[in-house]
Amino acid sequence: MEIEKLDVKDVECDLMEGENLRRLELLSQWKLLEKKVESLSRQKTRSTWFKHGDSNSKYYHSIIRWRKLRNEVKSVEIDNQWCEEPESVRGKLKECLNKGSWPLPIMVFD
Repeated sequence: MEIEKLDVKDVECDLMEGENLRRLELLSQWKLLEKKVESLSRQKTRSTWFKHGDSNSKYYHSIIRWRKLRNEVKSVEIDNQWCEEPESVRGKLKECLNKGSWPLPIMVFD
């Protein structure tokens, strides 16, 4: 790709003015294409929602429930001990975040 070649050349040495303008033009076109792809994806998603009914449908609520369950932290390992009770998991995570301890403990989302 032309933009990749220009990027490599930019890292190795300075681009000439014409090359820099061409690179900016290509980046602009790429961002425009990205927006179009995102818009198309959003339209496909909306058509799926439309097929299954309005926003208060059983389908909508099942998707929300599934996402909530998938994103829930079930247990945390801290100092070779697993915490599984919701209150202790919540407390340990808050403690680590408040202390700024990094990396965060191992978490199980399943």
